[in-house]
Amino acid sequence: MHKPPLDPRDRPSRTAPTWRAIFARFGVVAAVPILLWAVSQPVIATLALAAVVALGVGARRGYRLVRCFYDCESMAFDLGGKARITIRQAPTDDRCCPAR
Repeated sequence: MHKPPLDPRDRPSRTAPTWRAIFARFGVVAAVPILLWAVSQPVIATLALAAVVALGVGARRGYRLVRCFYDCESMAFDLGGKARITIRQAPTDDRCCPAR
């Protein structure tokens, strides 16, 4: 059975683009030259990817270490089971200062 053509007024209207969609489109546009470069230089691209991953992991661990230091106000490192290095924040109260 034949269906009549759709009325142009029945089409769903386009919604305004969101920032997420705009950033996704720009990301795809930026990824194309990077992927072409990665295909043409696979060894350098692999090293660059490994460096970016290492920096990301190092930054996350550094952030966690700083948060732990601020929460606990101290940290200790064992060096081969023979020595222990302890780092502690200096107290901020005025108990050590002589009375004026």
